[in-house]
Amino acid sequence: MAEDVNKLTDEEVGAIIQARYDSETRQPETEEQRKKARERMAKVNKLSYESLRKQGYYAEAELVGGHNGKR
Repeated sequence: MAEDVNKLTDEEVGAIIQARYDSETRQPETEEQRKKARERMAKVNKLSYESLRKQGYYAEAELVGGHNGKR
């Protein structure tokens, strides 16, 4: 049986989570930076959610969320 090359490895998922954590710990200084950061994180969340769901990582997708802060 051929391996599905579109699936993320455990190491890749861990690297994604670590990168998100690292980026979230640096706080923006101005209101404009905070607004851009919120917009950027909403876009990243949506794209991550869609990508993880497409690849079958449903539980991980729910952790990321794709709801842009709204449920």
